[in-house]
Amino acid sequence: MKKLIVFDLDGTLAPSKSSVDEETASLLHDLLGIVQVAVISGGAWTQFETQMLSHLPRDQRLTKLSILPTCGTQFFQYTTEWKKLYSEDFTADEKNTVVNSLKQAVATAGPHWASKPRWKKSGNGTRTLPGESKSRPVSTHLFPSFRFASAAPRPSTSPDRASTKPTE
Repeated sequence: MKKLIVFDLDGTLAPSKSSVDEETASLLHDLLGIVQVAVISGGAWTQFETQMLSHLPRDQRLTKLSILPTCGTQFFQYTTEWKKLYSEDFTADEKNTVVNSLKQAVATAGPHWASKPRWKKSGNGTRTLPGESKSRPVSTHLFPSFRFASAAPRPSTSPDRASTKPTE
């Protein structure tokens, strides 16, 4: 038998940026009676509260539920309340590096990135931009020469070194 089942929130347990429906909440609650469950999403903790947790009974089964907001860079577990076990946050310097790199990439890519391009689907995972005659793989449309400006790798924060402040 499986020991852990992991779900994405948006587009799996619920439509994107919407709440889980009553049936999904009931099935998830039933599943928590059998196995550990983790739910991950790109959204923040508040998104989980609104879209999922407010629709589940607040009972002992929540101790089998792990929440991983912001693409797993945060980790929450329930005992008698939800507690943040760790958070991998960017430093101010890292944030500036990312923002400046993105600004540079957008400036280099030209003005068509300032507005949403009108993609033409060409099939087989390719797209054609307006003014182009040849389609190419989707990944080459998204900042084809983009690289982060020499950001040094950060050591991983283990849960024993991380913040254990409860959420408010």
